[in-house]
Amino acid sequence: MPVEIRSQWPFIALFWTLSGLFCGSVLAAQAPKGTGGIMTPAPDAEAAVQSEYDRVIRKGTREAYERFIRRHPQHPLAQKAREALAGGGLR
Repeated sequence: MPVEIRSQWPFIALFWTLSGLFCGSVLAAQAPKGTGGIMTPAPDAEAAVQSEYDRVIRKGTREAYERFIRRHPQHPLAQKAREALAGGGLR
């Protein structure tokens, strides 16, 4: 049974109108002025690297330190990881 768009058009138009009134106005009310929308704040990259380094210390294996250095070769914590590898005493 084919569906005719003409007979459905009033319902589609009503849906679009209502969704614009309710959804659009709620989002517009929450968006900071001049931003064009709502975005979540960017994650703190330094905190993420520090957290990863903390896990490396807890794990304490040579493999974990080497992986951290490969992932973050220019980060200051990579130098600490290199020093830990040079010092030995890792599993």
